[in-house]
Amino acid sequence: METRTTSLRLRIPTEKRQECLKLFEQGYGYKKTAQLAGLNTYTVREYKRRYAIGDNSWAERGR
Repeated sequence: METRTTSLRLRIPTEKRQECLKLFEQGYGYKKTAQLAGLNTYTVREYKRRYAIGDNSWAERGR
């Protein structure tokens, strides 16, 4: 069974996930990051939640 995280990694290109990570590191919130990266707000919100607890596995290259 495919997990939610795995499915997010497969659908969103690595470059876009890395772009989100860089924007978070610059202090942007999830709404502005989603707008700048051209991604769904809810997807980026999940990335931001995981980033906030120190989990950046979502930004790694998909398997």
